[in-house]
Amino acid sequence: MPRVLFSLYDTAETKEFALAFHNLGWEIISTKETAALLSETNIPTTRIEAYTGVHESYGIPPTLHPKIESALTGDHIDWRIDIVYDIPYPLSKGNDIGGLTLLALAVKGRRLPVMTRTDMKRVISELEQRGEISGMLKSELITKANVFIASHYIELLRLAEDAGDGTVGVKSMKLLNGENPYQTPCHLFAVPDDEDPLSMHRFKLLSGEAPCFTNLADLDCIVYTLCLAHEAFLKKFGRAPFLAVAAKHGNPCGFAADWRDPRVVVEKALFGNPGVIWGGEFITNFAINEDLAALLYESDARKERFGSGFWMLDLVAAPSFLEEALAILGKRRARKVLENKALEDPRLFRKAWGIRPVRGGFIRQPPSSYVLDFNGTELTRLDLTDENYGSLILAWATSWSSSLGGNEVALVKDLQLIGAGGGPATVIAASNGVIRAREGNHCIEDAVFAADAFFPYIDAPEILADSGCVLGLVPRGGRHEEEVRSFFQSKDINMCFLPEQFRGFCRH
Repeated sequence: MPRVLFSLYDTAETKEFALAFHNLGWEIISTKETAALLSETNIPTTRIEAYTGVHESYGIPPTLHPKIESALTGDHIDWRIDIVYDIPYPLSKGNDIGGLTLLALAVKGRRLPVMTRTDMKRVISELEQRGEISGMLKSELITKANVFIASHYIELLRLAEDAGDGTVGVKSMKLLNGENPYQTPCHLFAVPDDEDPLSMHRFKLLSGEAPCFTNLADLDCIVYTLCLAHEAFLKKFGRAPFLAVAAKHGNPCGFAADWRDPRVVVEKALFGNPGVIWGGEFITNFAINEDLAALLYESDARKERFGSGFWMLDLVAAPSFLEEALAILGKRRARKVLENKALEDPRLFRKAWGIRPVRGGFIRQPPSSYVLDFNGTELTRLDLTDENYGSLILAWATSWSSSLGGNEVALVKDLQLIGAGGGPATVIAASNGVIRAREGNHCIEDAVFAADAFFPYIDAPEILADSGCVLGLVPRGGRHEEEVRSFFQSKDINMCFLPEQFRGFCRH
């Protein structure tokens, strides 16, 4: 007779599961709490103490007995246990060594570890329909148990006064090899118990071939850019406009906002730097209909300027797509069309730590979750318009999230990103930003700018002033801050200064 062991912190639906196993002819072994619950029914149950033959209490879980280990790892038909239904209690209640040990023994013996009610329903369904558990489900549940055990002990390390850290992932999707064919295979992994609605594995592929490593790395970057701007608009205005980011390699080369018309946003984002966006990425916080899809597919204005009207976007992400829009965007097989409802209200995910792999290990610090708040900044003049504030938000979100060389400067005019640049020094970043704007045939006169680091000298401010900028945003700091302030004042450039502790450098 096959046997299943119930050892549960959460006993919901236990009676239904026990009845199903009883009807299938299984013997049910249970711990004290579960046995007490099942005693209210007529379902025969063997108490764990009766099964092991040990009724004395030694102050340890009764499941920690050599016979249990033998039943889960050996081939003794007379006392073999085939399934462990074990829901350990959470770490907030203590360290459930007994529960973790049962799962580990089940994995070692290639038995079936089940940790959730949802998975138990799948197991019972297969037993009722097939009379056995498929190899696919068994492998999946063993992997889940291993991930749970690993995550549990990593969390213990984190709680032990910073004794250690780490992360565990579960394979979610096989990816294309991408631009570097020698880097194969490639997979997307999801973190267990992840609650972020904008996690990469929660984007649904509606059209095109599977994304590659580069696609998802770039998507992750522009999701961050979109979230920064969306939340900053919410802080300032209590609501967010239509937003769209056009990017290349995860760096915005077009970014736009409009309070009334998403079509305006799409066109402004695409024409921020239309020569660069070819083969890039596009993301919005609004649905894509047939009209907008047509804009994203090709443009007469682009054809007139570059000889081809096709944008050749590799990736388009939005909260939703109409079927007519998918028909248009899906004409290019290499284009990945990804949907995530959470993009309607994109928010940063406030996790405890950010981790970056380095040779021999990883480095850890709190993630960059600052959102521009004008109530906490210093304005040299208070006569800004709503469009000024909106343009500053776009420039700040771009400079804060870009990785163009270590120092980033972004230029925005009329709620449209017109140039962004980076470099090993702020003077190079400012120069590159102006060059990009001129490449796009944009008029810089009366534009606003933002930098992700303070200006140590007046060389970068001189470039921005000479280009025609009239408003800027930078963090405070630097030995020559007063000289920089005086320069902006002499050029009648209105400035917004962030507190010194808030700087970019987020993409290192």
